[in-house]
Amino acid sequence: MTGRLCLPGLDGANPLGFLATLGVIVVSARFSASARLCWYSTGSGWRPEIRGCGDDESEFLASLHAAIASSPTGPFTLDKKLPFAAVTLHRAFEEAALSATRDQRYECDLLAALGTDAYQDDNGNFLDTAFRMVRSGDAAGQGFPVYALAIRQGIDTSALKRAMFTAWDYRDEGFSLRWDPVEDQRYALRWYDPSPQSNKKFSLRTMRGANVLALEGLSLLPVQPGRDDAQTTGFSRRARRREFFTWPIWEGPVSVDVVRSLVALPELGEASPPREKLKARGIAEVYRCERIAPSQ
Repeated sequence: MTGRLCLPGLDGANPLGFLATLGVIVVSARFSASARLCWYSTGSGWRPEIRGCGDDESEFLASLHAAIASSPTGPFTLDKKLPFAAVTLHRAFEEAALSATRDQRYECDLLAALGTDAYQDDNGNFLDTAFRMVRSGDAAGQGFPVYALAIRQGIDTSALKRAMFTAWDYRDEGFSLRWDPVEDQRYALRWYDPSPQSNKKFSLRTMRGANVLALEGLSLLPVQPGRDDAQTTGFSRRARRREFFTWPIWEGPVSVDVVRSLVALPELGEASPPREKLKARGIAEVYRCERIAPSQ
């Protein structure tokens, strides 16, 4: 399949926009073996372009929606919170590995994105991904897995279209995974009570379609055991335990497997990424943001 589609709604400088773009190529590769992803520069930043999936926006949205609807949800049903018992994750890894093939490994990849059972905390839970930006469990004992399922439930092409092809309007209510910097609205610095019960008019809104796509893109960013701790792909630590997510922007169209390699380049984690060396690999820009956890 040929053709190209520009996705002006996804901003390469926004971590949620980048993660959602990863989701686009992950899902597109399921229905088009020729799917490729690249970025183009505009007056307002970098935007993704998907190639090899035709040039009809409606057909692409329908194919993308169908592929997302058929995505396995098993990894999100193992427990209501994240992290959970390491033995449960280990068992899920074994079962997923037995059913995986060279071309069908999404469930394995998604499990690896949740965390690693190579290390455990004092409660016997595995060490989870740095992309968990919500509490391990809320007052109801629910966390990331429950939120992920709720976000995916009932997703339609309209939400995907608003995320990919239009400027973000932030009109969606419901769970958010806190991957968009605009959602860093700390309680003490607000001029209103943000709780929906107190002020629904000003409660936090999000882009549901972008979060759904970002959940798919998470499969390209696994957690690995390091020397003495878990390490999430794309993250690096600095002085005083500060943690940063760094991601690349490339100009040449590449497949999902090449994208998997690009986001894992060790040079991205350096204090000052070597621009010339990265440029030789087709990387035109590098973005970095700090992971901030103001509460549990």
